[in-house]
Amino acid sequence: MSTVVLSGYFGYENAGDEALLKAMIAALRRRRPNLEIIVLSGQPEATAKAYQVKAVYRYNPIAVLTSLLRADLVISGGGSLLQDVTGPLTVPYYLLVVAMAALLGRKAMFYAQGIGPVNGRLAQWMIRHVANRIDLITLRDAASRERLQEMGVTRPPVHITADPVFALPPWDGIEAGEPASPPEAIFCLRRWSAHDAMEKACMELARYLLERGWQVTFLPMHAQQDVPISQEMGRRLDHPRVRVLDHDLNFEHALQLIARSSLMVGVRLHALLFATLVSVPVLGIAYDPKVSGFLAELERPAFGDTHPLTGEGLIAEVRRIEQNMAEERRLAMNGARRLKAKAEQNAILAIDLMEGRRPE
Repeated sequence: MSTVVLSGYFGYENAGDEALLKAMIAALRRRRPNLEIIVLSGQPEATAKAYQVKAVYRYNPIAVLTSLLRADLVISGGGSLLQDVTGPLTVPYYLLVVAMAALLGRKAMFYAQGIGPVNGRLAQWMIRHVANRIDLITLRDAASRERLQEMGVTRPPVHITADPVFALPPWDGIEAGEPASPPEAIFCLRRWSAHDAMEKACMELARYLLERGWQVTFLPMHAQQDVPISQEMGRRLDHPRVRVLDHDLNFEHALQLIARSSLMVGVRLHALLFATLVSVPVLGIAYDPKVSGFLAELERPAFGDTHPLTGEGLIAEVRRIEQNMAEERRLAMNGARRLKAKAEQNAILAIDLMEGRRPE
């Protein structure tokens, strides 16, 4: 039996990263049902139970080393692991795992990663030093390849694929369907450097939607970080058609809710990915280049980047979407189908690498 070790931001109640993990496991096992998978997790018992895998605590060096020694392939990803915005230790941790794998003679790859921002020179040097010594890189966008090239990463084969979430398997209760009546807008917000402008613009948009009879729902994507801002927005709006979800914050529940909605107003990338996956039009607020890149893939405005982040601008975009709702849903569905085919390539390339068919 072959063994794969998965290293990522798993076990931290982040709906996007948990969906990533589910999608990666499903895609790999569609091709090798008997594959043994070991996940490096912040909550290994919960991860093992939820996904029917083996899991070890990601900061237990003996457990991690033992897992790497068993591995036929070590996968780092997906998501934005190689960036130094969330803290100075993020890049060193994830690179250390794959560097150890390489030193032990194990095959290693980056799996559908989004690279950057990486501002520190030391972090850039570390990425160049390690990435040039692994076996394969798949990236979820072309901008990430450009960033690696700028850092001097030249050696392993690089493939542009798509976020693994688009390879999620279908299951009951989570599929594209007719939106609820009255229409519902879901807001998935997070704090960032332009928080005040985002909050002001989103409050104006929410009030506009409420005046038109919409339901407004605040859905935190990261239980540990996003609940306070959602609760604050709900308190300020103080309206009977406003609800704030502050429990049962798993990705399956999030997808179920989004699938019945008419509009996603999203800051977090995976909120926008989830909506596209179930053919719901998106209004994206670009707090990070990864969000701008995804919106460009969909040919949609990136508020806060390509378009000013104002209530007036958000409302104008909602009006445009309302006037073309059927076409907007069709475009989202087509985008999801296109990205699903690309996302499946991640697992195909990983299995080929593990079994000795080296991609070029």
